[in-house]
Amino acid sequence: MKNAELHFRFAREEDLDLYFRWANDPVVRQNSYSINQVIYENHVKWFKEKILNPDYYFYLFLNASEHPVGQVRIVKGDETIIGISIDENFRGQALGSKMLEIACEDFLSKNPASTIVAYIKKENAPSLFAFRKAGFRNEELVIEQGSESYKLYKNLING
Repeated sequence: MKNAELHFRFAREEDLDLYFRWANDPVVRQNSYSINQVIYENHVKWFKEKILNPDYYFYLFLNASEHPVGQVRIVKGDETIIGISIDENFRGQALGSKMLEIACEDFLSKNPASTIVAYIKKENAPSLFAFRKAGFRNEELVIEQGSESYKLYKNLING
C-alpha cells in the first residue's frame, strides 16, 4: 500500500465498535496513559458524546480499499492534544507519520492559531519516530501522568 492512497473521513456513530476494538488493543493500552481496558458501556457513552463535540476531531483513516487503518484524534482545550493508533494489521508500514501530517494539515487549516501538542511515553520509540517525521518539534522530556514522556509541538510556524 502506498501512503498516497491514504485518506480520511470523520468518525461517525457506526464506528463505535471499531474505535472500541482499537482502544482495547494491547499495544494501544500499553502506550496509553490509562493502561486499563476500556469498559464497553463507558466507551459507548464517551464516544457518542465526543463525536458531537466540536472540540474533538476524530480522523478515521482508510486505505484505497476503504479498509480502516487507524485513527488520529485532536482535542482542543487549554492544550490542543493529539493522539494516534494504528490497526494491528497495518503497523510497520510507515502510515503513522502520514496520518499525522494529513490530520494536522486539516486541523491547522481550520484552526490556524493553534499549536498541537503530543505526549509520547519515553519507551514508545515507533510513535516518537512518527511524530518527528510528521514535523513535530521543540521536544522536551517531561513527566506526564506519572510517566517519563516526550512533549512535542506542531503549528503553522514550525511546520
